Amino acid sequence: MKLDDQPFYTDSRHGQSITEPPKKENLRQRAYLNSATSVLDYGSSVITGFIVIPFLVSGLGSSLFGAWKILSQLTAYANITDVRVTQVLKWAIARDREVLDEGQIREYVTAAFVIVLLVLPVFLAAGAALIWYSPSITGVGSEYETLIRITASLLVLALVVHNLFELFESILRGMNLTYKRMGLRALVFFLGGMAQILVVAGGYGLVALATVQIVVNLVIGVILYLLVKKHVPWFGFGVFRRSRFYSFFRTSGWFMGWSGVKLVLVNSDKVLLGFLAGPVLVTQYVITEYLIKAASSLVNNMVHGVMPGIGKLYGTGDHQKLYHARNVVMQLTWLMAAAIGSVVILNNGLFIGLWTGADHYAGDVAGALIVVVAMQYLFIQNDSMIIDTTLNIRSKLFLGMASALLTIVVILLLVPGYGIAGLCAGLLVGRSVMMVGYPMIISEKLGLSKTIWTAISPKKIVMLFLLWGAAYYLNGIILVDGWLALVASVIISGLVFFLMAFYGGLSRHERQGLLDHAFRISPFKSGD
Repeated sequence: MKLDDQPFYTDSRHGQSITEPPKKENLRQRAYLNSATSVLDYGSSVITGFIVIPFLVSGLGSSLFGAWKILSQLTAYANITDVRVTQVLKWAIARDREVLDEGQIREYVTAAFVIVLLVLPVFLAAGAALIWYSPSITGVGSEYETLIRITASLLVLALVVHNLFELFESILRGMNLTYKRMGLRALVFFLGGMAQILVVAGGYGLVALATVQIVVNLVIGVILYLLVKKHVPWFGFGVFRRSRFYSFFRTSGWFMGWSGVKLVLVNSDKVLLGFLAGPVLVTQYVITEYLIKAASSLVNNMVHGVMPGIGKLYGTGDHQKLYHARNVVMQLTWLMAAAIGSVVILNNGLFIGLWTGADHYAGDVAGALIVVVAMQYLFIQNDSMIIDTTLNIRSKLFLGMASALLTIVVILLLVPGYGIAGLCAGLLVGRSVMMVGYPMIISEKLGLSKTIWTAISPKKIVMLFLLWGAAYYLNGIILVDGWLALVASVIISGLVFFLMAFYGGLSRHERQGLLDHAFRISPFKSGD
């Protein structure tokens, strides 16, 4: 039985065990609600960060703030030992929930939980190694060594809490019920941010910040458990089956490998920059990327809400609809990349000057490159999540390994001489391997005779760089004075760039298709 085209379980007497057909699921409406939930969550995170970061920079200073951001990324490296079984659980439920009966799905939960517990000691050992070497990696003075190690220890504990409760998040996502937690995580994020301001203002520093993170993760975890218990009727632990355990563990191994590769590709920029150039430059990088990271992650969260529905299309074999859904997602991503990227290139320097001070801005060239890096990754992430729905990520892992190796080599060569611009160049060159390779993998999975390049046409690429180039040119001309003028500039430029992208980059058929999808969504209708 192939893992990429069969359920994890086949009944020995009757083949696949199929329950009575459930009530038809409104995938479009649930996709909208899930995306709205993700947007609300991330919006809360962005607003909270906008309020909190100036207090952290001023309260901790550039050096310790840079160290805090490096530690936040560094401790995540302990996840390289995590076999990512919760990801397997999510996509397995998304694919098989209408094929297998509830008892068999509960066995998925049992297998995943056992694997999480078995991996925990290895995770803690990796965390201990990171804690020990954290002072030298962050580049702080010897007087901060103990402080850095204590902070790193608490951040590792925060990750343990997150990983244990991620099981419930995976069940919600796999059942396409993410919208059931709408607003709750956003509220916890905001309250956690306010707590960070209080502890820094009180002079409690990095240790208190890390403690706040533990509490936030714990509260979110309890909320997820209560939501799953309420909204997933079959929730519980099934019979432990050794075959199920081994099946999940083998698949998780590939996801674990991908997790390690992703750490290099996505969560190593601040660590490498700090190690090669120091924590002060990391602070400049974090401040400069804030606006585009907020915007791009917002788009990514919108798309992420659609993916469990796409997983269902793959599981039922409706590849034509999946192909169409991928095209719509790519068109929407291109439209957002063109408009949002242009707005950020035009206004980012002005924003940072008002927000934290112009001395924290990395410059126009580095700022524009950061935008290009973020937008490139949006397209990569779309195809990455589609590949994940197949639960067969072997080819994706090998491509990622090549991409990660190329990324590190270019970064090591360029950062010492070019700083943040060199970092961005390394990310762009390294990730281009995935940009080219992922559509090939998807075409193979869907059984297409030709590689699906058509979602991003040469016309769109040319239009994208024309808009970004215009924004870069106008950046040196347009000046604003004060927050109201900046908000006006963002709104006006955003509307202009959006309309130019919508009518200049999309065909009439594509425009009509996006509008049809938008008009079929009922903003206040339940996804049930």
